[in-house]
Amino acid sequence: MILNPKSEILYTFKIVIIGGGGVGKTCLFNRFCFNSFNFDTSMTIGINFHSINLKVRNKETPGKVVEKIVANSIFDFGGQDRFKPLIPKFIGGANGALLVFDLTNLSSLDQLNFWYDQLIHHADGHKIPKILVGSKRDLIDRNNWTSFQENSQITEFIKRKGLDGFCMTSSLNNYNVVDVFKELNNLMLEKIRKPYEVLS
Repeated sequence: MILNPKSEILYTFKIVIIGGGGVGKTCLFNRFCFNSFNFDTSMTIGINFHSINLKVRNKETPGKVVEKIVANSIFDFGGQDRFKPLIPKFIGGANGALLVFDLTNLSSLDQLNFWYDQLIHHADGHKIPKILVGSKRDLIDRNNWTSFQENSQITEFIKRKGLDGFCMTSSLNNYNVVDVFKELNNLMLEKIRKPYEVLS
């Protein structure tokens, strides 16, 4: 999407990508921010950061061309224990969060209990939009997609934590990556009562 350099920044959002080590957070980050995928599976050292601008339109006048954007400051945090002292500064001030687990390893969903608690404690997490992301969908047999959508462990986690949705993604195939970030942006715009939505 080509943006006019003079476009008005409507709002700036801080988005955090959280979850255990090796679940695919950095692949999600790289695919959305740089449209790239690296088969190197080495762990993130500390924090990755990048800013992306998305064009929006007024939902009340959808046919009218507007030159407004939302700026996304996106933070990808290394999930290893040695980086945990950095968590308060990393998570603080977040406007939205993607909670990522590995669809091929459902025990990684349990790791999100820790990250959810950190979000609540350091970012007033009860008040910000949060989407559960199941990564590595390309490694899931097509016949099992529906069973993952209806998996009781996943649905119970969403209900218990009061999350705003669940999305399966594949960074390798670029499946649902842009969509999940757009959905989070739309939820954040709704949260601050802005009548705008991200352009498709």
